[in-house]
Amino acid sequence: MPTMPTDWTPRETVVISGAAGRIGRSIVPLLRRPGRMLRLLDLEIPDAPREDYVTWHRVSIEDPDGLTAAMRGATAVVHLAGLASERPWRDILRVNIDGTHNVLEAARANGVQRVLLASSAHAVGFTPVSEAHSATVLPPRPDTYYGMSKAAVEALGSLYADRFGMSIVSARICTFDEEPGDGRTIALWLSPGDAARLVEAAVALDDGRHHVVWGVSDNAPRWLPLEAGHEIGYHPVDDAVSFRTRRDGVAPAWPDPEVLLGGSFTDAAHPVGGTW
Repeated sequence: MPTMPTDWTPRETVVISGAAGRIGRSIVPLLRRPGRMLRLLDLEIPDAPREDYVTWHRVSIEDPDGLTAAMRGATAVVHLAGLASERPWRDILRVNIDGTHNVLEAARANGVQRVLLASSAHAVGFTPVSEAHSATVLPPRPDTYYGMSKAAVEALGSLYADRFGMSIVSARICTFDEEPGDGRTIALWLSPGDAARLVEAAVALDDGRHHVVWGVSDNAPRWLPLEAGHEIGYHPVDDAVSFRTRRDGVAPAWPDPEVLLGGSFTDAAHPVGGTW
């Protein structure tokens, strides 16, 4: 592996919050490029071999000063950190909403113009699947406090794009996994490769606008439209049905479309503000 020269100046520096999380661990190796520095932020630094052109920093998204320092010289920010499921209101507010505000403020203060925000399908969880394919961008219909926080993340992205001319992508991430599972995850799968392609589209974007796109692979027959992603240069190539057919030798059953996008998050047994 090449040694990084002491006088080397990267062409671009991409900051990734929550880089040690489930999505971050999968996509960081796919984002390495010549001339690119990856500056990875998380509360816990993984015990891994040191890599050239990759640096780790123990920074919380609840630490505005730490974030501002971590983003000096950055050209793009990928914000993956946050609570990934339902929690009490005070925790959702502190981490997912205030934390995203801290990230955007640190990016703005450092002149970072390109930002990807991890939103979620749960921002529109009460939307019937039968209605989802007919609209390019669905209005918020959150299914939980968690889903509401992701709708707030999108609103913050819109504000910072319009107010400060930043190019911001809010990605409504669906079911991220190394391999597609069964049932509704067949339609909602986001592969690691396509997640990395979505990041690449966002860090190259330079139009000073806010975009809401589906973080989903090209699973057919499609539940969710891909046109908004195509507009920013995101062209997913993986397909859950093709993947499962190659792996299992038989095509998986396509899930019933007469359901809500939020799935079990919309059930009474999945209480608002609960923890699990």
